[in-house]
Amino acid sequence: MELIYKGAEAELYLDEFLGLKVVIKRRVAKGYRHPSLDLFIRISRTRKEARLIRRARLGGVPVPAILDIWKDSLMLEYIEGEKLAARLDEKTMRKFGHIVCRLHNSGISHNDLTPYNAVVSSRGEICLLDFGLAESTRDVEDYAVDLYVLKRSLKSITDNWKGLWESFLEGYLQCGELANRVIRRLSVVESRGRYK
Repeated sequence: MELIYKGAEAELYLDEFLGLKVVIKRRVAKGYRHPSLDLFIRISRTRKEARLIRRARLGGVPVPAILDIWKDSLMLEYIEGEKLAARLDEKTMRKFGHIVCRLHNSGISHNDLTPYNAVVSSRGEICLLDFGLAESTRDVEDYAVDLYVLKRSLKSITDNWKGLWESFLEGYLQCGELANRVIRRLSVVESRGRYK
């Protein structure tokens, strides 16, 4: 196994399973927690992430297939491609908007919606990654915060963020009334001091 990413909550390893490239996502033990509580938290979060990935897939969101789950680890399909952050263009952002529309229609907020948590294949297909912070919710505020995080992320990546953001919204507006409610709430979220 080859370590490909080390974060505060999890480590990602590239491996092979039955001739396929896979990613093993293993939640990191926290020494400041009691060992049995720590294991319980890691197992619970792993199961919750798996449930949300499955629900997203059933809602038409392109996500990696879950190949196995054990205790505090997930085995996921490896998605070949490059980060959305490296392939920012209006057509791709419009597609991404539609994907996020499907995610929110499935009752899921991603909670880390940035162009670094999506991969674009050589055929231009987008796959949404990393559901480690995701939550099951029907609260429009949570969806608005997803959009706020994405908008801030775009601003930090490129000077051309406005055109990309508008393209994203075109795709997102396919949610109909939900999208309109989320965008109205986004204005409220942006006006708050704690999000500035």
